[in-house]
Amino acid sequence: MQDIIEAADELYKTYQTDKLYEHLLPYKDVSNDEIQWRLARVTHDKAKHEKDKHKRHNWMMEAFSYAEKALEMNSNSPHCHRWYGALLYFTTDGIGVKHKIQTAYKVREHFDNALALDPTDVISLHSIGYWCFTFAERPWYQRKIASALFGALPETTYEEALEWFLKAEEMQENFMCTNLLMIAKSYLRIHNKEKAVEYLKKAADYHVKTPDDEQSQKEAADLLKHMGHGHLLNGCIH
Repeated sequence: MQDIIEAADELYKTYQTDKLYEHLLPYKDVSNDEIQWRLARVTHDKAKHEKDKHKRHNWMMEAFSYAEKALEMNSNSPHCHRWYGALLYFTTDGIGVKHKIQTAYKVREHFDNALALDPTDVISLHSIGYWCFTFAERPWYQRKIASALFGALPETTYEEALEWFLKAEEMQENFMCTNLLMIAKSYLRIHNKEKAVEYLKKAADYHVKTPDDEQSQKEAADLLKHMGHGHLLNGCIH
C-alpha cells in the first residue's frame, strides 16, 4: 500500500485529479485509512470541478462515504477527522436549517479534533476560521432556531474568525487563495478597509491551481472593483 500512497501523493502535488481518482479507486474496499481519506479528498476535488449541481452532490456523498470509513478505521488521524468534518458539512446541502445547525456542531468537533492531533495543520486552522465566520453571518431567524434547539448559537465573531485565518497564514504563507480572501472579508466586516484591500490584492494576484483558487481569485477581483480599486488588479484579471 505504501507505493500506492506515494504515487497518489505525487499525483496530488501535480493536481492530476482524474488520474489520482482512477489510481485510488481500485483500492476503495481496502481497510486502510490512509487510502480512504485520500479517496475522500480526491473525490471531493472531483466534485469541485463538477458544474452539474446533481452530479456534484453525488460526488460529495461518495467522498463522504470514504471519509466515514477512514474515521471508523482510525480516529487518531488528523486527516480522517478533517475530511470527515469538511464533507459532513457538504452533506447538509439542500437540507433544512435545523439539521444544518445540528450538523454544524459536529463539524466543529471534528475540526477541533484534527487540530488537537496536528496543531500545525493549516487547513484545519482555516476550516475553524471559516466555521466561525459562517456562524457570525447567521441571520436572526437561524439564531432563533438555534436558541430553541441548543439554548444559543455559538458566540463567534468576525474577529475570532480573523484570528484563525491569520494563524493559518502565519503557519504557511499563501497556502490557499481562499484563506487570503477570507482574511480580507473578515477585515471588511470589522471595517478595516485598508487591510481588506491589502489581502484582496494578494488573493487577486494569486497563482491559480484549483477550482477553489479560481473562484476565490474572481471574488477578490470583483470586490476590489466594487470598492473602486480595480486599478490594483494585475493584467491577467478581467
